[in-house]
Amino acid sequence: MADVRRILVVDLATNGTRVDELDASGTLGLGGKVLGIRLLEKYLDPEADPLGPENIVAITPSPIAAYAMSGSDRFGAYSKSPLTGIWLEAYCGGTFARTLRETGWDALVITGASPDPVRVHVTAEGATIVPAEELWGKSTFETDSELLAQLDRRSSVLSIGVAGENLVKVASIMHEQAHTLGRGGMGAVLGSKKVKAVSVTSPGALKLEAQEQFVATRREVSKLASESPAAANYRRFGTPMVVAVMNEAKGFPTDFFTKSVAPHRATLESEHWPEWAKVESDTCPPCPLRCRKRLTLLDGPEAGREMHGPEYETLYVFGGSCMVEHARDVARLNERCNILGMDTISAGNLVALAMKGKQLGLVDDGPAPGDATAMSEFLDHIADRSTPTGDVLAGGMDSAAAAFGMSDWNITTKGLDPAGYEPRRLKGMALSYAVAVRGACHLRATFYKPELAGLLDGLDDDAYVDMYLDWEDRMLLSDSLLMCRFYRDFMSWDYLLSAASQLNGAPLTKHELQAQCTEVITRIRRLNLAMGGTPADDTVAERFFRDPTDVDPPLDREELVRRVRIYWKKRGWTADGYPPGL
Repeated sequence: MADVRRILVVDLATNGTRVDELDASGTLGLGGKVLGIRLLEKYLDPEADPLGPENIVAITPSPIAAYAMSGSDRFGAYSKSPLTGIWLEAYCGGTFARTLRETGWDALVITGASPDPVRVHVTAEGATIVPAEELWGKSTFETDSELLAQLDRRSSVLSIGVAGENLVKVASIMHEQAHTLGRGGMGAVLGSKKVKAVSVTSPGALKLEAQEQFVATRREVSKLASESPAAANYRRFGTPMVVAVMNEAKGFPTDFFTKSVAPHRATLESEHWPEWAKVESDTCPPCPLRCRKRLTLLDGPEAGREMHGPEYETLYVFGGSCMVEHARDVARLNERCNILGMDTISAGNLVALAMKGKQLGLVDDGPAPGDATAMSEFLDHIADRSTPTGDVLAGGMDSAAAAFGMSDWNITTKGLDPAGYEPRRLKGMALSYAVAVRGACHLRATFYKPELAGLLDGLDDDAYVDMYLDWEDRMLLSDSLLMCRFYRDFMSWDYLLSAASQLNGAPLTKHELQAQCTEVITRIRRLNLAMGGTPADDTVAERFFRDPTDVDPPLDREELVRRVRIYWKKRGWTADGYPPGL
């Protein structure tokens, strides 16, 4: 059965728009990542310059958002990364997914480049390209506020900050001040196209009729998200609760990955936030998790100031990697990154690189460990490229480490720096960083979850990799349904099958979904190879094989290589890591 998707294409080179029909047969009705690879295969030359007009940004809303499914207020964006030069995927919550889904478009594709600043506005009728010189140079917060004041009530906005305008390779796209398409430089791709913002206005609520089996699934998942112990923890603490978990596990990257426990962990942990702030929970409606945290400072010269609470990854990178002692200061740095439009993980690790370089006498301009005030100013220097050091760091860690003579300190895989899970302690994350399609990514399998739960203990390599495949497949399906990642605790294979069958229009088997996952991973593998990647990239930074932490020895290279090769085989690739036919 043909599966035709309506794609709204905005071509900035011609200053025009059109509607394409994409034959997406074989996608089982899924969107998100399954659709994203099809869009890049159709619209993108793999050899395109990531910051050239030939690159694209493809945005897809959750295909189940119109079924009032808890956790489905998500959208995905896909491109060629200016940071890594390969496949880039990023996902975001907020209201944009709902409003875009209600317009009826299966995807928005932006290609070409404008000579002058513009914004793109999407409705059910199509898209318009609007001059935006008056917005260029403004912060993401200002841009969001000004555009929402001009648009109809049921509207949402994505925007870039000065980092994206200046083509900083860790620039993000921001939504509603606290949601972000963060990793890999998606904001720089929009900046290269002179697109300051993308907005959408919905014609009204869209509610599709669900099959009986999916109605039951929707009800049961919502109940789990409301009543389970995991949900209660998210609602009370949000992701910052992981600070305590990872410190207890001795896997919290500290002092730029030299240590595994932060001596100041107590002042970072969310359990202590009520001592210095009023903490309130917020959500992406209609999700009952309410995991987002809004803070109101209680004392000092900024008493009464409101800000969004930082997520775990931001606490790891500034509180751990950069040694900032208090979560209140991390919250300020989080806000500064959001205003500038920069990924907090990569921006923080760039600050940590400069910090360590200054300690070693290799970098002239870098903040001292823990100096949050200096770090905030330093973030500005990266975003606006206003100092020689800031300009070098704006190119990303690979080029910056080489320029500073610090390649031995590099921590990237495929050009992307890792998240807050120390791979010398959590060896499953070493495998995850090595084989994830966008680089050292923690979200493609969230493999720290089974490791922390002890599920990997005693497994031989074959069973170990089987466990990884199961988690990677389920997370891929979640990214194709465009479900919130925190729903991994609730979305069993049975529930994934139910949701996918609703979209497919006919029942599916677990085997069919697993085959779909292998096909998508293999298609992305082919694309990454066409973009210049090699199987030798499936590893982690040399530093992790060479240097111990304060509590763990270096990573066992032979063990990781062995597991990577088993992964290749189980995905149906050759012993050298190539898909069949290459």
